[in-house]
Amino acid sequence: PVCRDEQHGIFAIYNYLIGEGQLMVDIPFFGEKNLFRNRNLFPRPNITLDHQGQKRVMNIPNEVPGYSRAKSSSFNPRSTWSIDYLRQSTALRKEETDYQMYHQLMLLFEHKHKARIQKVMEATQFNAHTVFGLHIRTGNGESGDFRFKHRGMNDVDGWLKRVVSLLCDYKAKHSYYFTKKPLMVYVGTDTGSVIPKLQELSNATCEIPFVSSDQTFVEEGGSVTWNHQYDNSSQCLKGWEDMWLDMYLFTRCNSVMTGTYSSFTQSAPLSFIMHKAKQNFRQQQVDGEEQFHPHYFCDVGADGNRVDCATTLIGWLNQTSHMTWGVLNGTKQRMRHEIQFPLKEKRVEIVDALRNARIKVNY
Repeated sequence: PVCRDEQHGIFAIYNYLIGEGQLMVDIPFFGEKNLFRNRNLFPRPNITLDHQGQKRVMNIPNEVPGYSRAKSSSFNPRSTWSIDYLRQSTALRKEETDYQMYHQLMLLFEHKHKARIQKVMEATQFNAHTVFGLHIRTGNGESGDFRFKHRGMNDVDGWLKRVVSLLCDYKAKHSYYFTKKPLMVYVGTDTGSVIPKLQELSNATCEIPFVSSDQTFVEEGGSVTWNHQYDNSSQCLKGWEDMWLDMYLFTRCNSVMTGTYSSFTQSAPLSFIMHKAKQNFRQQQVDGEEQFHPHYFCDVGADGNRVDCATTLIGWLNQTSHMTWGVLNGTKQRMRHEIQFPLKEKRVEIVDALRNARIKVNY
């Protein structure tokens, strides 16, 4: 949703969530032609139309200069170039710099909203548990692109029942991980009604605590959409705070489970979990044994009866699971695994597109 106020205009969201300040990311330096340091490689084009009277519409990807979108999926074998690039060259240390950026964003959010974060942590006894973050994006009545891409759930109640059963079974079979810190599930969702349903199902079976933050959810079937404009600025900003609070708490979790595809979990939560998994692997090599539950980033199956988990970014991109649990022949989630990869060469697609459209470009 779009939030504005008289003082900060379109920057109201950023000021409210994280405040002002520059994010510092340690990008490696490879000489004067390094695209990250030399802004002259990306001059702002001076665009004029040859025929001012004609209406022209062009769709130009709003990508960060020097980056390109790379997808990896078992349904798209041609996307393996991005995995090879990451494996061979580490993509200019992308994993490290992503974590640096997201870590700073979360620290800034924590600084501005410390009292509310502390309230949730204490109410849930967060640090006394091994916490799995569960993201449930049902759509809650959302239409348009969300429905067109079949991103919702056909049987939400059935999916919830199977997920609780899946987690109960996992807890029973891996009880040695949860002796000192019992398993707890933090739920982030666009549909508030799923939380009491999960709690009721769990209380009737293995009694895993399902918790969430105290927040105001959109009414049932009311839809959540990025382009909704609020008349009340404070209400709008509070909605953004609720979403960021869920994201922040996901980064504090031991593992994260994604119910359906959402870029929400493929941002800071993905980066944090992969960083924790790498640190855990290094510590395990020193100690000689695993002391705590591994850090997993998991896709829940389409029917909620299986989970596929990764511990490395390459494994997640390639959809080669480190651990699979549940009904092994169950339907895997049709996830789109996507991250932004740095390019070493200058992009020319936009310039070519403008030229082909008979638009004069001076740069």
